[in-house]
Amino acid sequence: MNFNRKQLLLMSSYLIGVATIMLQACTDVKSTDRDKLCGNWESVEGKPDVLIYREGDAYKITVFSRTRMRRKMKPQTYLLQEENGNLFIHTGFRVDVSYNAATDVITFSPNGDYVRIKEKDE
Repeated sequence: MNFNRKQLLLMSSYLIGVATIMLQACTDVKSTDRDKLCGNWESVEGKPDVLIYREGDAYKITVFSRTRMRRKMKPQTYLLQEENGNLFIHTGFRVDVSYNAATDVITFSPNGDYVRIKEKDE
């Protein structure tokens, strides 16, 4: 098959167009609506409470734990990250985060399930 210059340019423009469409399809990974995660959450197993909130374009998780000796509140904040459609935080090791919208429960692996703290006027 011999192609002239015009045919080669036309074919390369088609290939670039197809490659662009494929790349856009690959980046449109199913994403969790992180706004649904925002709020106060408490553990069903007695672990520290967490607060998930939005700060600019970033979502952050603050864990409210107490120190051992004086029982003072020591909040620690982590960035909620997404990789290949999976949410996680990095606390020195990776903690996976999943959300079940039907039951409104967040699961931190390995810290267990958290339920939303209802406001008093709800």
